[in-house]
Amino acid sequence: MDTRAQTPQDFAVGVSVLLVTVIGVLAFVQGSAVGVYESPDVQRNQPIADRAATHLVEHYSVEGTRNHIRYDTSDGIKTTLDVDKLKSNAGLNVATERRTNPSINITVVNASVLANGARDHAVDDGDSLAWGPSTDGRTNIASTSRVVKLTNTDQCDPVCWLVVRVW
Repeated sequence: MDTRAQTPQDFAVGVSVLLVTVIGVLAFVQGSAVGVYESPDVQRNQPIADRAATHLVEHYSVEGTRNHIRYDTSDGIKTTLDVDKLKSNAGLNVATERRTNPSINITVVNASVLANGARDHAVDDGDSLAWGPSTDGRTNIASTSRVVKLTNTDQCDPVCWLVVRVW
């Protein structure tokens, strides 16, 4: 018959394994382990992209609706969106001695195009639904999107994505 009880060494090993497991889980859940691989530019610009997208949806939404954007009206996104004014009105001008103001690209992507695996911007009567400088050849771009529906156009069938990219 073995009368050996738990030794202090058994206890120390068990607690150590538990602590390493808990710390490892917390590191992955909070994104710390994955965030190391992202560019600092993306991490710095992600809140700017989120703020710009939120401002666009709040500013251009039809009164009393959610994410239903005024498009081809006198005060709609097609006729009044100006990227420089957006940066000023949404508080995105963050220039300092070490950092320049962000470049912003806003694109409306039709959901039917997304189903085919593409992310090309929608085109309405020959007008491109994209504002701001092109993102071609750019790296380290922070991006956010909102699901929206546009008024006065058949582009969003059934919905579109409003994609904001910042670099």
